[in-house]
Amino acid sequence: MTDRAEIFVRLATLAAANATHADLAGRLCAASQLILGADGAAITVENTTANRTTLSTTDQVMATLEDLQDVTGEGPCLDAFRHSTHFSLAVDNQPNQRWPEFARSAWQAVGGLNMYSFPMHPGGETFGVISVYVGQGRELPEPIDAAQFVADAVGAALLRDPAAEGLGDGAWASRAPIHHACGMVSAQLRLPPDDALAILRAHAYSCNITLAETARQVVDRELDFRGDS
Repeated sequence: MTDRAEIFVRLATLAAANATHADLAGRLCAASQLILGADGAAITVENTTANRTTLSTTDQVMATLEDLQDVTGEGPCLDAFRHSTHFSLAVDNQPNQRWPEFARSAWQAVGGLNMYSFPMHPGGETFGVISVYVGQGRELPEPIDAAQFVADAVGAALLRDPAAEGLGDGAWASRAPIHHACGMVSAQLRLPPDDALAILRAHAYSCNITLAETARQVVDRELDFRGDS
């Protein structure tokens, strides 16, 4: 598998560079597509409830695939959420026993392709899914474990930081190094402060270290998300 630190720096820089999306989910979705070498990507949450929401899609094909799963109530994205593991589907003109209605509808709507869905579960509990597709006859260029790492890193970025909830000015002052690091990452990647905090949080997850340690590395210039470290 590609080095996790390298993958994460690519994810952060691509997310920052993709200015066509105003929201963080859209930038991370587009960055995931590029890193994994896919033709399209989507991020969904609450996949087994009536509140299932598609946060972002990169193209109409992916939007159609997500809509069809809503309509049919089946598909790789829904099962990735239910079972907390990845699923794949070759959409072709052959019957599919696991997802018969979705597979048939997808073939009629978008034609042949290969679809992959990966749960986002950075904290252990699955809260969403990243799905990608490649054209028929192709496989996902990156290995499955790399794709799963990307999904969890994106999930860590999208989850709100529990430690930041309800903090007053005094409590925030005690987190001054994190505040300082957010400012530095904002400058490095030209991101809003909230998005910079999300990148710090995701990096901490990906390296299995604390948010405070990640902030220290940035402030001490041991870590630069432009890839200069």
